[in-house]
Amino acid sequence: MRRKISILLIFLCSGYYGSTQSLYELYYHFETPEGRDNYKALLLRNEDGTGSVRIAFIDRNYKSRNIYEMEMVESYGDDNGKEDRSILVYVGMDNPVKIMGKSGYSPDHFAFEYNKKTKYYEPSIVLSIHKDGSESEGVFDKNILLNEKDLTPEFLLQYYKEDEEEFLNFFDEAKTRGLSTQQKLTTQIHLVIVANTEEIFIGNSCVIDKKSTLQLFTQVARKLEIPIKSTIIDGLNFNKKNVVKALENIKPNPNDIVIFYYSGHGFNIPRSSKIYPYLDLRENSSQDIFKDNTINSEHIINIETIYDGIVKKGARLNLVISDCCNSDPGNSLNILPEGAVTRASAIGWNSYNCQALFMNPQPFSLLITAASKGELSAGTPVKGGIFTFNFRESLESNLSPLAINVNWGELVSTAKAQTISTAKRTGCRQPDKSLAACKQSPVFRMSK
Repeated sequence: MRRKISILLIFLCSGYYGSTQSLYELYYHFETPEGRDNYKALLLRNEDGTGSVRIAFIDRNYKSRNIYEMEMVESYGDDNGKEDRSILVYVGMDNPVKIMGKSGYSPDHFAFEYNKKTKYYEPSIVLSIHKDGSESEGVFDKNILLNEKDLTPEFLLQYYKEDEEEFLNFFDEAKTRGLSTQQKLTTQIHLVIVANTEEIFIGNSCVIDKKSTLQLFTQVARKLEIPIKSTIIDGLNFNKKNVVKALENIKPNPNDIVIFYYSGHGFNIPRSSKIYPYLDLRENSSQDIFKDNTINSEHIINIETIYDGIVKKGARLNLVISDCCNSDPGNSLNILPEGAVTRASAIGWNSYNCQALFMNPQPFSLLITAASKGELSAGTPVKGGIFTFNFRESLESNLSPLAINVNWGELVSTAKAQTISTAKRTGCRQPDKSLAACKQSPVFRMSK
């Protein structure tokens, strides 16, 4: 999947599905000895820190129209070697892609500054990095947060050619039909969410994970116009008995979708042959995880066992997801500081992308967990588990009309890469109480 900003949105199905993307149009200029150079940019920023930009300008010498595209990398500012969290910098990758024109182009860097009043990062400075390493500072003349209604064909043709594949694909997408009556009658989402919301240390993070996951897949069902049957196991109902019962009650038809999601404590032990974690389903911490020096099966289930059981039920699409530690039972989930937030654009989901992921006739199953064996899972007080957040963000980015060629493989790879990146940029408390860079790498397997 390539995250693009090149698909027209004027014929989107109605409904706003909680976009976490920011789409800006930026006007800026540079003063040079030869005169003033004016530029405008269409910058897409996803909440997980990924993004891209299209730059449009008229060359002073050739009088030609030029368009370039770049992937963007997000980082905080640098203050004499120390991270400056008041500045968010979007760095244009080397070798920008020329879409049209005769002129060359040096990648621009866009800086967003934290606004204490609005609590958002706002555009503030633009820098052009030349081939010799020198810099030129530009001036923002205007910045506009775009919404769906702004993206008319006339507007987007400022940044795209009429014969671009992505532009032409839009017209095919716009004609995409919804599900047939037969599909709607024979497809249902079976959703089971298990969240340890009463746990004293991670309960708040689990509450956020539970709510965001329920909202996400409920919106998917609404977009597809199919029913969803949700079972929530949390609070005082959190125990193995209720989880087993919920799993037994899943009786899907061949065209159905089964989703199991877990947020809570998890663990693994070195001598175990299991790569995936055991879910800690104890009702309270006084119950034993181990009994007679072996794992006490009375209060735990391995997530891979759950996955194997769900796949055997024969649904067309199976998603089994767990956000928990995959390390020694004595270690606990890390709590990280919150990440940067920019204003969100009101952009709906794309019906074609939603059908491509959730209604593909070819059977597909995914098992994914937040951390590799021996690693801890981390979360934040506001966004919940960083893996859940990045998985959800990657999924929503794929459901956006700003994405093309969507598929589960690249979706999962992006979620994994962003989880690794988020953890690496943050300090985590280690078992010996020391502070070191977090290490968290989701592990997954897929089958067709």
